Amino acid sequence: MRNILNLLVTFLVFWCGSQYFNQYISISDTKTLILATVLMFVISFIYGFLLTVSMISMVIGIGCLTTPLLVVASLVLTPIKLWLLDKYLTGFEIHGLWTYVILTIILSIFTVKVKSKKE
Repeated sequence: MRNILNLLVTFLVFWCGSQYFNQYISISDTKTLILATVLMFVISFIYGFLLTVSMISMVIGIGCLTTPLLVVASLVLTPIKLWLLDKYLTGFEIHGLWTYVILTIILSIFTVKVKSKKE
């Protein structure tokens, strides 16, 4: 459920950005919008999987090296994902450094996190 919510939130942020702030974010068509949303989701899913594997591998000592690197990478992961989409996805363009910063903040605020249940 959390993944579907994150996918919808990313879609809405991209759609609102392209509709109301089209001088900063330009998305050519609906297909590009959906593809950008799915690619953003897939990159986030792969990162989450790598972080989980890294945490699990702490038992054997390898995670002690990789987990801090992945945590630091999470601070810059969203702007990197946006930059990759801008660079390699035709029809998806982001204009200006502050647009990256604002999109990163908005996506970080509205991305749903799972809280663990303590019994």
